[in-house]
Amino acid sequence: MKRFLIAFVALCLMHPTIDAKTPAANPQQNQDAKKQQKEQEKQAREKKRSAVQAVMDVKDKNHDGSLSLDEYLTGESDAAGATKTFEKYNKNKDRFLSKAELSDSLGL
Repeated sequence: MKRFLIAFVALCLMHPTIDAKTPAANPQQNQDAKKQQKEQEKQAREKKRSAVQAVMDVKDKNHDGSLSLDEYLTGESDAAGATKTFEKYNKNKDRFLSKAELSDSLGL
């Protein structure tokens, strides 16, 4: 009897935990949540792209899709600091900032 009582109490204590781990009963809610998450991720990517494109529109004078050091320094008040930033984010050391490298330098 004592074993049965201990097993019953343990089962009762585990029951809410099991229910909390099971997925929601409504699969439509799961799909809606996934769609909402994908939409938020899409909006974040679009915001990132538009921020990078805004910088490229202003600084990329030859419209080649990347920024040289001279283009990057255009309009910068602290040329030494901007040069260090350029060198830091120019990962492949090709003397140009690609859109991905520019995105990193902007903290996006």
